[in-house]
Amino acid sequence: MDLFFECKRNLMSCFEFVLLITSVGLCSSTINYCDRSLCGRGQHIGCNATKGFAHACGKNAEYIPMDAKLKEIILNKHNTLRAKMAQGFSGFPPAQRMPTLVWDDELATVASFNARRCKFRHDNCRNTKEFKYSGQNLAMAKFRGKAVNPDERAAFFLQKWFDEYRHCPKSIIAKFPFSYKGPQIGHFTLMMNDRVWKVGCSMVRYKSAKWTNLFFVCNYSMNNILGRPVYTGGKTASKCQTDQNAKFKGLCSTEEKI
Repeated sequence: MDLFFECKRNLMSCFEFVLLITSVGLCSSTINYCDRSLCGRGQHIGCNATKGFAHACGKNAEYIPMDAKLKEIILNKHNTLRAKMAQGFSGFPPAQRMPTLVWDDELATVASFNARRCKFRHDNCRNTKEFKYSGQNLAMAKFRGKAVNPDERAAFFLQKWFDEYRHCPKSIIAKFPFSYKGPQIGHFTLMMNDRVWKVGCSMVRYKSAKWTNLFFVCNYSMNNILGRPVYTGGKTASKCQTDQNAKFKGLCSTEEKI
C-alpha cells in the first residue's frame, strides 16, 4: 500500500518536498539478504547490496551521518508527538499502551540501502529477522540556493507527517481501513502505531539537474495492519507493562517492548 502526498513549492526558498509511505520491512548487514525466507516473494533490498551509491545519485552524493545529535532529534520529535497523542489530542482517544520509541541500528542500516539508491520509491522487501512487518516513511526535499540544515529538515519532515492528523478520520484509529481514498494519513498513523517501539532512519544528499536533493528514510519495527487498530484507545498508559516515561508523559517507558 503506497500513499503519496506532494506540497506546492515555496518560491521564497526554492524548496519543495514530497512524502511517501509503504508497508515494508528491511535487514542488517550481518544477515544474508538473499535468504528467501526473509521475503517469501520478491528480492530483498539488501540482497547483493553494497555500501556505495547507485548511479542515479551522481558523483557528489553524500551520506548524512546519523550522529548522536540527529538520532536524538529524530527520537525526541517522534516521542513528543506520540506523547501528545497518547494523552488525547484534537479529539483522538488517549492511548492505553503507547511505547516510547528507541533507536535501532539494524533498521537504520537497512534504511540506508534504500536511501543510497537516490530514487524516491519503495523497494519490494526489507524484512528483518526480528521485525517481520516493518513499516517505512519516506520524504524528499529539493532545494537550491542556501543549503538546508539536515537536523532541521528531519524535524520538519516528522512534523509534516504528524500534521496529517488534520485529515484523519477518528474512526481509523480503531480500525485501519482496507480501502481508503481520502487525503494522506499513512505517515501519521504509522508514527502513532502502538505496536511500533523501534525506529531507524537514514539520510542522503545528492544532486540532480539544478536541484540538490535530501532523501530521508525512516523504518519502523511494525507497520499499519489492515483491519487492525492504529492504537488501542483508553485511559492513558493504563496498560503499560512497565512504568510510564517520566520525560514523555503518556508513553510507556523505554523498557516497554512489544
